[in-house]
Amino acid sequence: MHRRTNPEVDQVDAKVERKEAESSVVTLRSGRRVGVATYGDPNGLPVLAMHGAPACRLMFDAADGPAHACGVRLIAFDRPGYGLTPLDYGASLQSRTDVFAELPDALGLDRFSLFGISGGGPYAVALAARLGSRVTGLALVSPLGPVADVASRSAPDPVHLSTMQRGFFLDLPRHHWFLRSNAEIVLRSFRVAPSFFVSTVGHLLPEVDRAIITREDVSRSLIPMTLEATRHGTLGAIADLEIFSEPWHVDYGQITAPARLWQGTADTIVPLGVSLKLGELVPDCTVTQVEGGGHFWIYDAIPDVLKAVVSLSSH
Repeated sequence: MHRRTNPEVDQVDAKVERKEAESSVVTLRSGRRVGVATYGDPNGLPVLAMHGAPACRLMFDAADGPAHACGVRLIAFDRPGYGLTPLDYGASLQSRTDVFAELPDALGLDRFSLFGISGGGPYAVALAARLGSRVTGLALVSPLGPVADVASRSAPDPVHLSTMQRGFFLDLPRHHWFLRSNAEIVLRSFRVAPSFFVSTVGHLLPEVDRAIITREDVSRSLIPMTLEATRHGTLGAIADLEIFSEPWHVDYGQITAPARLWQGTADTIVPLGVSLKLGELVPDCTVTQVEGGGHFWIYDAIPDVLKAVVSLSSH
């Protein structure tokens, strides 16, 4: 691993309840500015971490201790519209991949691993295909797969979606103003009473997820992370959902890194079949179905997953 210093990094303060994150705003070659937080061992294996949706760089604060223990330097960055990164209006998966491909050079990274969680999965896969041999490992946790490619009614042998999943991932993103107005109502409710909101949302989830997100240690991370993610409103989350509803146009054959995908069998947020299909599309990908695991099982398995990330990079 070779690292270089970058004079175009402006230090900023960003705090969560459990630790002070080492956050910065990085200016890329294109002039785009990206919010970044670093966790774990500053001299460890570099891993670019891609958060879920809606979320931000602070999603990985819970991984700080385990990353230190595993010798991992987790570099988490805000996607456009979240946290410290300005929104990119009219973006696509391809246009964002063009921008994200500049980040390793701005951070002085030659080779590194990618770690995508949930809505970060599409971006991790697209970036792995774009950067090829620079990526030493690809880890995907509860990743959203290419819904429009494999589950639309026009797809050959389409993956089954429930009516609710089809409406959320394929139909709702076509109605921007309806989506935006309802998202703003949800955000206002969250800001008025965050703890009550998390508890209420928990009742809509399976018991396995409800038990995790209502825990004090998880909510201490989840609430400030969501407040930071939505500091500029809901457009980041809406842009993500609109991008997820479109074909990916990813050349999976360009992915050269060994890959690992974990998917909970009781996940009601990410469609199980779509996630597993992604595991088939990514070359050299080991798929692990977490029996009885919901969408948030990762909170109880961070050390094991990070150890697996290190193992991928040693292949």
